[in-house]
Formats: sequence, C-alpha cells, structure tokens
Amino acid sequence: MSVHDDKVKRLLDGEIDEAEIAADPILASLAERIFGLNIEPITPSKPSQAPANPAVEVVPAVTSNEPMIEVIPGAAPAPAPMPLPTLPKIPEQDAKKGGGGFLKIFGGLSIVVAVANIFGAFGFLNSQCSGDKCTSDATRINWLDVHNIGNEMGWSLPFPELGIPDYVAIASSILVLIVAFRKK
Repeated sequence: MSVHDDKVKRLLDGEIDEAEIAADPILASLAERIFGLNIEPITPSKPSQAPANPAVEVVPAVTSNEPMIEVIPGAAPAPAPMPLPTLPKIPEQDAKKGGGGFLKIFGGLSIVVAVANIFGAFGFLNSQCSGDKCTSDATRINWLDVHNIGNEMGWSLPFPELGIPDYVAIASSILVLIVAFRKK
C-alpha cells in the first residue's frame, strides 16, 4: 500500500489531521468532493507551533463547476462518441388493419335480420306453429321466446307493434357495428 493510498484510507476513515489534508491538494480536493469540506492551508500564529519540517508548497487543485468531472492536466480529450447505427423500420402489422371483419359482418347481418323480422320477413316460418292460439297474422318472431317457435308464444304481430326484445336486438346490432368500426 503506497503512502498516498494510506492517506486516502485515513481520510475516508476520518483519522487524518486537517493540516495534513490542507498540505496535500489531492486530499483537499477529495475532502471537498466527498465531505463538502473546504480546507485551506493553515498558517500557525505562534512561532512555537511552527512545524519543524520544511514548508510544503501548496498547489491549489484545479476544479470545475461540475463536481463529478476531474480535470487532469495533459490528458487527451475523450474520443467523440460513435454514431448510432441505423436500425431497420418496424414492419406494420397487416393483421390489425383488417381487424373487426367478423364483427362487421356479424353486426351488419344481425341488424338486417332484426329489421327484416320487424316487418314480418320470417312469417313463412309461422306454418310450424301448432298451438291452439296460432294465427297467420303473427308474422314476427318474438326474440324472447325464439325457442317456442312451435306455439303461439314464439310469434308476435308485425310492424306497428314492437316489443322490448325488438328494440334490444336493433340496439345490440348497432352497438356491435360501432365497436367493429371503431376497432383498428
């Protein structure tokens, strides 16, 4: 371990005298950077306190405003940074452009079926009605009882009379179309 390393270790341990720090510009610079101490050379005021050793020349450390950059005289400047490499462009995802195709088809088909049912387009299926109260005037499928198409509960009168299931079928179809066209 060299003398200088020993001084730095003692500085970090806090076992070094301020006069010794003031005598060494490197230690003074380190103390200022590490601990925020600004130590200047001390001149004794009494002749009895004068050191017996010859006077040490104090060289002020070259410092800059940037605390983490140390200026070393005679050192070559850092090389210029290398230019960034050119990277290939990220390919666009073609699958997303056609997204929502199924929803568009389903929404369009469901709104056509819902409107066609309101005007009695599926009245030809009324021939399957075998209940006592079945009538040929009921040409609109009741969406709530679509499973009861074989009796009078599965059928309703056409256009002027609309039920809640018809409104729900049209609103749901429109909602599916909106979601399909908003999807990118």
